[in-house]
Amino acid sequence: MTVAPANEVMGYIDRIDSGFIFGWGLDKDSDNDVSTITIETSDGQIVAKGVTEIFRGDLVKKGIAEKGTNGFQLPIHIDAKLKPDSKLNLYVNGNLVEKSGKATLEYHNGYFWGAVLKLPTNELNCTIVSESFEGESNISLYHNEGIIYRQPVMLNKGENFFKVNIPHALFDNTSKLISLGVDGFPFLLWSDYIHFQDNLTPWEYLKSSSNSQGMMALSKQAQFRYESLALNLNNQIKSSVVGAAHNVIAEGWQGRKKFPKLILPKHDNPEVSIIIPAYNKFELTYNCIASIILAFNKTSYEVLVADDNSTDETSDLEDFVDNIVHVKSKENLRFLLNCNNAAEYAKGDYIVFLNNDTEVTSYWLDELIAPFEADEKVGLTGSKLLNTNGTLQEAGGIIWGSGQPWNYGNGANASEPKYNYNRQADYLSGASLCIPKTVWQQVGGFSIELVPCYYEDTDIAFKVRQHGYMTIYCPLSRVVHFEGQSHGTDITKGLKAYQVVNESTFKSKWFQEYKHNGKQGVAPDIEKDRGIDHRVLMIDYATPNPTTDAGSYAAVEEIKLIQALGIKVTFVPENMAHLGSLTHDLQRMGVEVLYAPFYNSVFDAIEKRITEFDAIYITRFSVAEKYLDAIRARTQAKIIFNNADLHFLRELRTVGKTNEYTLEQALATRAKELDVLGKVDAVLSYNETEHAVILSHILKQDNIFKCPWVLSPKTAGKSFAEREGIAFLGGYRHHPNVKAVEFFAMKVMPLIAKANPNIIFYVYGSHVPEQIKMLESDNIKIVGFAENLDDVFHNHRLIVAPLLSGAGIKGKVLEAMAYGVPQVLTSVGAEATGLNHKISAWIKDDEQGLAEGVLQLYNDEQLWNKCSENSQIIAQESFSYKHGVEMMQKIFNYIGIYTG
Repeated sequence: MTVAPANEVMGYIDRIDSGFIFGWGLDKDSDNDVSTITIETSDGQIVAKGVTEIFRGDLVKKGIAEKGTNGFQLPIHIDAKLKPDSKLNLYVNGNLVEKSGKATLEYHNGYFWGAVLKLPTNELNCTIVSESFEGESNISLYHNEGIIYRQPVMLNKGENFFKVNIPHALFDNTSKLISLGVDGFPFLLWSDYIHFQDNLTPWEYLKSSSNSQGMMALSKQAQFRYESLALNLNNQIKSSVVGAAHNVIAEGWQGRKKFPKLILPKHDNPEVSIIIPAYNKFELTYNCIASIILAFNKTSYEVLVADDNSTDETSDLEDFVDNIVHVKSKENLRFLLNCNNAAEYAKGDYIVFLNNDTEVTSYWLDELIAPFEADEKVGLTGSKLLNTNGTLQEAGGIIWGSGQPWNYGNGANASEPKYNYNRQADYLSGASLCIPKTVWQQVGGFSIELVPCYYEDTDIAFKVRQHGYMTIYCPLSRVVHFEGQSHGTDITKGLKAYQVVNESTFKSKWFQEYKHNGKQGVAPDIEKDRGIDHRVLMIDYATPNPTTDAGSYAAVEEIKLIQALGIKVTFVPENMAHLGSLTHDLQRMGVEVLYAPFYNSVFDAIEKRITEFDAIYITRFSVAEKYLDAIRARTQAKIIFNNADLHFLRELRTVGKTNEYTLEQALATRAKELDVLGKVDAVLSYNETEHAVILSHILKQDNIFKCPWVLSPKTAGKSFAEREGIAFLGGYRHHPNVKAVEFFAMKVMPLIAKANPNIIFYVYGSHVPEQIKMLESDNIKIVGFAENLDDVFHNHRLIVAPLLSGAGIKGKVLEAMAYGVPQVLTSVGAEATGLNHKISAWIKDDEQGLAEGVLQLYNDEQLWNKCSENSQIIAQESFSYKHGVEMMQKIFNYIGIYTG
């Protein structure tokens, strides 16, 4: 920012209220009607930023402004850490307003706290707690930074309660960010999303109108049904079959008397056998089957209805559903024996038990199967259960030290991060439960001592673990459960009475296994995580995307190594974004990911959660420098810092070469980076060169570790003769990659073309800039993002990595080693890889040497094979998963966290 000459800019901060700064700004030398406004503290922290967009007639009337919108109302940044009496500076178009542009952040009326609860009607219930103020003030509700409600109120010291009528304009069936403020206090008291329905009539009274305009979408399950329809149609599933199933689901099961024909898919060798136990209540079973047809899944299945000698339409099931397997008992076996009997008829490798009072969603089956395919130690999986109103019914179960079961998360928001990652659970609800047939046979099915029903799902989870397997809750498998429709809810009547009887049987049988599980109802958010010894909070700039950059690949592999030590990982990205499939990938791995709106910022996550972690793992110094002080102030947990690469070393290497950084900039980075290194407990770096540089500056050796890098085994590629061309692979948001391609294309390729004009240079990678695209020619092909790395490493004869600058380790170089593709690279590219010149690669730093390496390796099959074999041996020995776990264990042992 700059100090403006007199009269160039004008402005004033009128007031600070309820999380907003109000005022005006004017740049008389600018031709634009709108000015950029920045408000900073005296130490340079940005508090608010935006533009003038409010017309101020008072300024025109006083002759200060002739036209334009000069007023502003700017929200205070969430991350702004402001103290009482903080001095604020106003900048207009980057220039400081010397006069009338300063304000002091004041709390004349003391502190306030608040909350808002949406009532079932059209009202909001507001609570405001006043620390010391008593008297009249104004409360305001905001949406989109505008006031939607303002009212004078009398405030007393302590708690105050108010009901506010919701403006009609908000009732549009969407969720909105609503904020609460009070005059005289500079910050918002409360802010959260509230869903405003445009129809408050319960769905059960509207289902008969499901085909009327606007009604079908009101069901809480409508979003899942739309998703299923779209997925089925996109995958060319017969529309008439899916459409019939959708109509059934949309109309609902209550009071159904007509049962149009449903058609299940037919598979001679299904992967999964879905068993639906049923006794009468055909309308529920029929509805459940329709939902299975509608839900899109890639896993093949068969559906078996375990008919416990029903007397309604269930007994004529084949008349209503094609390709159904009807397992009908000659007598009433009751629930447990009925399930055991039906399992004898299952063809699939996996058995899924599904209550008939459920509605499944797309991918529910795929998600139940995925953990078995990822880890052979998994023996049982279960779905996330939802109530019909969209809230959570169960996210895996807890068995307390008293032996009492607990439906974790019952009634909560099903989207909260803590309910949405795969994890080991004490038990999984039998409403949607999956088990490999081999494990089912090993444990002997449901235990006979629990006949006729109840506690069989809890008991089998303990039996599965007794046999050495894990029991995994899978939140991306979503199943709506109309709880109580099968056996009712009264535990004194009918089969429900056996719930009490079997409770005693279960507790007696498994006492030794659950007796240390914690006091009932105390800290369920901690108790829910089974099979872990420690907890780590991992902070990085964004959610990793392993398909686009090596840093993301490394982050995911490091998470896996930490998990292998029995440590739960909670991940928080700086941007707080839920990035769809990328976030889901982490959650499937068992990583709890924190994201907005449940957490507003990294600071918010630190404030709310930091005390539960044994260690903090931060990647990149630009991230660490922001949060280290806040972490240190709130916890004694050890901090592991992964520098990813030594930024100041990378910057210094460009000085005099690419002019990307000046010496002064590199030295400034060094000062900040060394400050971070001095504040943490353990430093991780990918290469020995960086180790030496760090040691020379901080003079402490025992806390510097080489960060493990894991390479997975690769399939064999084509032979030397079948391959053609040379390739470069990298992400182009990383500037050294841009410079490397430019250097190779302009300096090295002309030398290669002179000797062999048929050699083509293929350039792969994401976010290709225009300056790289312009290099395209007869012997340079700009391919862009590589959908499959096999296409790169299996088809081309050589990989080149002509990096002129950079630091850390080069993921693309390591990948080529794992694939056994010989490489021509600079010494910067070869750092920390273990590659040696003419033994496992060709390493030269000048264009002539690089060109010579390409020509020799491209034409000499014997040298090519030698480098291929030797580089693969290095990859297998130095970058294996086992070696990575050992390295990571040493790091955690150093900070006092010991694992088995």
